[in-house]
Amino acid sequence: MSEEHLSPTHKFLKTLTILFVEDDPDIHQLLDRVILRHAGTLITAHDGQEGFRKFQEYKPDIIVTDILMPTLDGLAMTKMIRDTDSEIPIIVTTAHNDEEYFLRSIDLGIDRYVLKPTNPHTLLKALSHCARALWRRREQESANRYVRFVLDIQPNLLLVTDHERLEYINRAFLNFLGYPSLENFLADGADLGEWLLTRAGEPFGVQESPGCWIQTLLATSQEQGVVYLRGTASGEAPTTATPFAITFNALPELNKFIFSFSDITHLEKEKQQLEVQAFTDALTGTCNRARLQGVLNAELRRAHRHEIPLSIILCDIDHFKRINDQFGHQTGDDVLRQVAALMSANIRAEDILARWGGEEFMIVSPQNDLENMRQLAEKLRALIESGQFAAAGHITCSFGVAQRQANDTIRELTERADRALYAAKNGGRNRVEIATNA
Repeated sequence: MSEEHLSPTHKFLKTLTILFVEDDPDIHQLLDRVILRHAGTLITAHDGQEGFRKFQEYKPDIIVTDILMPTLDGLAMTKMIRDTDSEIPIIVTTAHNDEEYFLRSIDLGIDRYVLKPTNPHTLLKALSHCARALWRRREQESANRYVRFVLDIQPNLLLVTDHERLEYINRAFLNFLGYPSLENFLADGADLGEWLLTRAGEPFGVQESPGCWIQTLLATSQEQGVVYLRGTASGEAPTTATPFAITFNALPELNKFIFSFSDITHLEKEKQQLEVQAFTDALTGTCNRARLQGVLNAELRRAHRHEIPLSIILCDIDHFKRINDQFGHQTGDDVLRQVAALMSANIRAEDILARWGGEEFMIVSPQNDLENMRQLAEKLRALIESGQFAAAGHITCSFGVAQRQANDTIRELTERADRALYAAKNGGRNRVEIATNA
């Protein structure tokens, strides 16, 4: 048959190298010609020891071997080869049909079993079968290499998983983690759940079984669509977590998921900047009134729910109009900034300072009672009285203090503080007044 009429399998067989191991010279003479007629290259050996040596030297594509041979038999040689290469197709030829040989052959993963006397046609069918399987495997490997190439040139971080384990991670992802390959990453005993973080900064895999992060990742990609990753070069400390938008595609027929991570650091920064602009007083850097409303609402609900104290202070700069009129609005702005900075430096981390309006400030203090707030207001009053404020020199402030009562609304709480502040103003200014329960 001319080569152009050969089937794809036989054409592929003509490109392969066959190692034929047989101690009988007559069988060699017969089958060597058959194999050479259909294969690309034939390597021969006369016992298992020589066969194993030539396997190591020539790296054949398919092995044909007898079982019973001197020095080292075919199954012993096969075991040595399987310890090195678990994939290479191996065809066994033997005159024995003993069950023990069959069982040993099965254990060693023999691909085909041809009984002697060997029919050349039967051997050719066995070779064709192995060549066809090898061709398909190499086609699949080639396709997989192409897919990996395509994934590796993507700028997004990509990974492939089944329901339980990580199967592939692309070059961009490896570079982010600081590993040269997936093998190095896994050899380090790493679990990707330690790198994946929630918005709260908690690793996905904490106190869970290995691979549980995959289900968390699936849920996160469907619900929030944003995760955080900490990049860590092997042996180095973790870097700051980076936000990523995450999407996934399911491949049900393969039981696999492909996750894609897009760096949204710039979007997160823009979002944070917008939030700062939306909720920060541009002049003093404190919370603005819009943000304060949210804080008061949340803290008041928490205080009602847990029956814990919540207190506020209203502060007003005395004679502030006189400062603007005498020294100018620029000096007035400087005074506002300095007063805000002084108060901010002398309250607790959990307290919130906000510009209530004009020259008025409010301090919201969770889990703080009326007496503690009175002492704080008195401390702030004294610090302001003794300070120097821009060109205005000495200034004073008046303070009204109120504590949450049962079933208070924001309006009721702030109105009591406002009445106390009004009383401080009417009482001569530069003083602290405590709100009554009325």
